[in-house]
Amino acid sequence: MFKYYDQHIHSSYSRDSQEDIENYYKVALEKGVNYVITCEHFDYNTIVDGSTWDADYDDLIKRQEEFKVKYPTITSLLGCEIGYKLRAIEPINELLSKYNFDLVQLSFHDNDLIDYYFKGAFTEDPEGKIIGYFTHIIEGLNRFDNFDVFSHLSFGFKTIKMLNPEENLKKYERFVKEIMTILINKGKAFEINTKVIETIYSIDHNYDHLEYVLDLYKSLGGVKLTLSSDAHKTDRYMSSFDVVIPIIKKHGFNELSYFIQRKEYTYVLD
Repeated sequence: MFKYYDQHIHSSYSRDSQEDIENYYKVALEKGVNYVITCEHFDYNTIVDGSTWDADYDDLIKRQEEFKVKYPTITSLLGCEIGYKLRAIEPINELLSKYNFDLVQLSFHDNDLIDYYFKGAFTEDPEGKIIGYFTHIIEGLNRFDNFDVFSHLSFGFKTIKMLNPEENLKKYERFVKEIMTILINKGKAFEINTKVIETIYSIDHNYDHLEYVLDLYKSLGGVKLTLSSDAHKTDRYMSSFDVVIPIIKKHGFNELSYFIQRKEYTYVLD
């Protein structure tokens, strides 16, 4: 029986993970999941250290061939998470033309000035910085089309919320609406990222943030959702799916999207 699988995980092929990719196959086998896909990072010339975060896809594909024999009930899919910035467009497209990806996730990690992950980037003028974050997303979505899923809308927002727990996404609604509208018009899927949700839940002790996002997306006509843990270790594989899926259903979404050969399919929620 087909089971919805985690759409966004990382292994040691990503710079910020030490998890051997085979461990995900072992977990998938335990959970009865039929597909495994990792979306390894591609971040061009990062603000962190100037290096490009990229994966050895040739070696990854070679290991996937070995897993066909070792894990015959599991199909391997090839994914990547690309970090957008204007001067990265050409190298991103070079990567995407080189490999036969099943899924391309689009993220916004840095803007060549600050990395949105680090709280220190937001200590001065946090409101201006988060508006800059959302503006960066809007610019990128208007300029770039070569992706399937927009990842973790609140990646930068959760960072300023850790600095100021009173921050509320609704304060930036006009930017969020514009982002969602562009995605809807382009026919791209919108990711529900449980790593971000768990971080915000640890501050608010409720799921109001998630419910607000789902309601707003629904009100604008959004229908295409993916669900992902953004796991960097196997202990977070499909993390919080059991909590989040009922909330997704409560807000009128009865299907989740998934991608094979960059073609979208839908999974009907029970």
